[in-house]
Amino acid sequence: MAGLNIQLDPINDATSWRSLTVFAGYRLFLAAILLAVFYLGLPPGFLGESNASLYSVVSQLYFLIAVALLFMTLQRWVPFTTQTKLQLVIDIVVITLLIHASGGLKTSLGSLLVVVVVAGGVLMPGRLSLFIAAIATLAILLEAAYSQVFNLGITDYSDAGILGATFFATAILTQILSQKIAESQQLADERAADIINLAMLNEHIISRMQTGVLVVNTEGKIQLSNRAARQLLAIDDTHKTQLLKHCVPELGEQLWQWRQNMSRSFMPFQATPDLPELAINAMLLESGESVLYIENSAAISQQAQQLKLASLGQLTASIAHEVRNPLGAISHAGELLSEAKDAGPETRKLTDIIQRHSARVNNIIETILQMSRRKTVDPTVIVLASWLTQLMAEFINYKQVPEQDIGLVIKAPLANVYLDAEQLRQVLWNLLDNAWHYSREKDGEQRVGVVLALEGEVVSIDVIDNGPGVSETILPVLFEPFQSERQGGTGLGLYLARELCQANGVRLNYVSDKIEKSCFRLHIPVKKQENLK
Repeated sequence: MAGLNIQLDPINDATSWRSLTVFAGYRLFLAAILLAVFYLGLPPGFLGESNASLYSVVSQLYFLIAVALLFMTLQRWVPFTTQTKLQLVIDIVVITLLIHASGGLKTSLGSLLVVVVVAGGVLMPGRLSLFIAAIATLAILLEAAYSQVFNLGITDYSDAGILGATFFATAILTQILSQKIAESQQLADERAADIINLAMLNEHIISRMQTGVLVVNTEGKIQLSNRAARQLLAIDDTHKTQLLKHCVPELGEQLWQWRQNMSRSFMPFQATPDLPELAINAMLLESGESVLYIENSAAISQQAQQLKLASLGQLTASIAHEVRNPLGAISHAGELLSEAKDAGPETRKLTDIIQRHSARVNNIIETILQMSRRKTVDPTVIVLASWLTQLMAEFINYKQVPEQDIGLVIKAPLANVYLDAEQLRQVLWNLLDNAWHYSREKDGEQRVGVVLALEGEVVSIDVIDNGPGVSETILPVLFEPFQSERQGGTGLGLYLARELCQANGVRLNYVSDKIEKSCFRLHIPVKKQENLK
């Protein structure tokens, strides 16, 4: 976070140069006025009254010097302090000469030196401002003395003294005021820096939050969104200031309904079929803007599933011990009863029922135990193309099925993911086994197919069969335990597959848009997931 720290220099060079530039502009304006008034004969008429030729030369030279000093200030050729002292001394000398050429202190041109002294107090801190006041006072006294020595008129030393005292008083007051202003400016700059730091810190935190944050104004336009919100809603920065209902129609509709009735809650939804299910919470600001907090409910479920699997492992270990022993005794007793010499057809029929249902209960226990054997996720990088090829070959060999009846299509040969390989194998094996069971043998048609594809940052694996698909009655409870249309099935296979998928951050869905085919699709994020540990 060091990059967010902003510190301000107590002496703002940019501000000082800007002030000097303003003063240089004032000098140029003053020089132009003094020159124009003299040559155009405009009032007051005392300009150049005592020595017109001297006034003419000095005023023209002052105008040229003003132009040069303004250019030097803009270019910053000379260090600030040196250039400021040079300019102020030039002003004092030139204005004193103009006062002399116009008839002395009686012309009241000495007030122009007050501006120079004020500028010195603003631009030059400390004793340097008093130095400028001293030079201005000395210049006035020299002018008064020169007039006295050469009998150029009545010399009033009291006017010179008052003007000199005014210079020093002005310099001191300007220095005090400048110091107060500088302290206030420094305090304001520090507060501004704190606000900037805080704003950047807030932006840094919000942008890296796992929770999406979306700010929508009263017109329904997106005002602000962090990176998590853009990823979860599949929008980008170009959607800023656009209507939410155009970017994410379903969320825009739910927000409108929520604003009509604040007690109404947001329903979970998916921005697109390939994105996770989202949970939304909203807050209304006093300004009328709505702040939406967007949670990846799949990620929350994923962590819950890992805890659930760990707890289930402890429970099933106890169940296996307590149930399998008496179940084995029942099964063994049924076998002995069926082998008895006096066992008739009716007895054998009943013992057969005992054997079949004992086997089914045992199968259920075995399936549940599979959920507890891997209590935690152990993710590794899996190169899917080669991994799926090996898995398909193993399945074909184990099931002894014709190779032409099962196919693998690889559209993303370089795709790799970060998952628990054993748990992924268990999921896909279950899906392949179901697909093969429900598939139908048709002339010239492949019965089961697996398709590997990549879209954006999501890998998809489709397991497709040419069977009749899932019926409308079982579809709502397809992934619930003990729900199965398969003869002798436990109804735990798809439930276990969904549980393992959620524990690995994978979404398993049944895709019903395949015409006359059944398709189960896995959505796997390409990026590593930090909560897979």
